[in-house]
Amino acid sequence: MSVQQVKHVVSSQDIDRAGYDEIIRRGLKFIKEGIPTDLCKGKIVATLFFQPSTRTMNAFQTAMIRAGGGWIGVTGEDALSMAKGESFEDTIMTYSSFADCIALRHPDDDSAERAAKASFVPIMNCGSGSREHAVGVSMMLLTLAHYLQRPLEGAKIGIYGTPEINRATKALVPIFGMFGMELIIDDLGHFPLPQKVEDRAKANGLKSLRYDKLDNFIGDVDILMVTRGLQKGIFPEGKFPKEKEEMILQSFKPITTEHMKKMRPDAILSMILPRIFEIDLAVDSDPRAIYSKQEPFTESGLAVMTYLLGIEVA
Repeated sequence: MSVQQVKHVVSSQDIDRAGYDEIIRRGLKFIKEGIPTDLCKGKIVATLFFQPSTRTMNAFQTAMIRAGGGWIGVTGEDALSMAKGESFEDTIMTYSSFADCIALRHPDDDSAERAAKASFVPIMNCGSGSREHAVGVSMMLLTLAHYLQRPLEGAKIGIYGTPEINRATKALVPIFGMFGMELIIDDLGHFPLPQKVEDRAKANGLKSLRYDKLDNFIGDVDILMVTRGLQKGIFPEGKFPKEKEEMILQSFKPITTEHMKKMRPDAILSMILPRIFEIDLAVDSDPRAIYSKQEPFTESGLAVMTYLLGIEVA
């Protein structure tokens, strides 16, 4: 297969609404019925992570193992010929000769785009610099669908935190548009979504978008989503303005049990992990705090891979 014929997920919008519905269907099936142990027999995923990862990397590795396949990969340049001067593109091209798909996280903003041009197999963008965590959308949608236990279509979403600098949020919001959702954001008064992200979401069908204070909408939303405050591990050391970091630390008030008293009994609290200080530990025991439950990372990773590889899941 030529490079041009391969389907990649560089941007979250590389998958359409029908595609997300199918990925969610597959994921919910895996959650309910378990993962067939021979579904990906003979398949290999390469996990190339040049930045830290706890959830995403392990989701793809575990998913492929449980489905009967295997994985290869690295967590940096030291073990690669990149340490000798080989280009990023040549490394990607070589790995695409070994594996059936590649899960990539890299600090360069254009890394996923460059990888897609060099790869013979699907590239899954697991964090391309500060731009997007494209496959994180599928993981988040499946988690929300699983725990909300009602259709995502038209859901009212509240976002609290720093969406301007959170790459998962920037990938998610345009897809919220595909589901006709309503969106209310407390950006601490300083960190709004990039205008192009808002525009894409509205073009995709977002029902409404407004900025407000958390206390004014926390009791109205179906889902409250909290972003990570600081972006250590995403922005290169010394590249994030110190004054902005101090502003976040001063403005970001952690979610507490008092906030939970204001939420509806049927609402859920989600977080774009990892948590550092954004939600008090005392909130974890609340049944609506789905970030502290067993999230379907493995099932979502497998749903994405089988969808991209054209593996049938009846």
